[in-house]
Amino acid sequence: MSHLNRSALIYVAVFGTFWGLLEASLGSVLHALRLPFSGSILSSLGLIVLLVARRVNNVPGSSALMGVIAGAIKVLGFATVKLGPLAGILMEALIVETAMSLLGPGLPGFLIAGVVEGVYPIIQTLVTKSILFGASFVPVILDTARGFSERVGGTLGWWLLALYILIHIAFGLAGASAAWIIQRQLQQDLNSDAHPQ
Repeated sequence: MSHLNRSALIYVAVFGTFWGLLEASLGSVLHALRLPFSGSILSSLGLIVLLVARRVNNVPGSSALMGVIAGAIKVLGFATVKLGPLAGILMEALIVETAMSLLGPGLPGFLIAGVVEGVYPIIQTLVTKSILFGASFVPVILDTARGFSERVGGTLGWWLLALYILIHIAFGLAGASAAWIIQRQLQQDLNSDAHPQ
């Protein structure tokens, strides 16, 4: 594991800037299109950037610093400061930072980061809505699932709720898996360049 030297800071700046530009540009397009799960799509792309960067530049604190850079670029892309997207980016960076610090930049760390990244938007929504609308927000969701199931018969409401959660987790795992494949390809390309036939 390296330290946060000049070379590491260059990696942080490059990857953090790329992530921030991706958030500011593609994020605006996805928001305008109002696609379902657009936040999860954007989060998965950010996860790919974060994980590949951490594998290339395994320096403690680098993922968190990338989040600060990406968040600043995202905020500058708005006419007014929006705390929601900034908080999401910073939290995504902290999740990866924590997973990489505890598990290292191997496949288990990638997959755990993917699962947590997938579940985090749901948790963020529940916490935010509970703050805005009161503690009764979560029971309202559960009552809706229960009521839907009672109307159509069976447990369809609960299955739909479970499917919604699983789709979020799938996006996170897809991002983590894509990052693992990309970093392995990069490593193979670097090795072949260093040892030409």
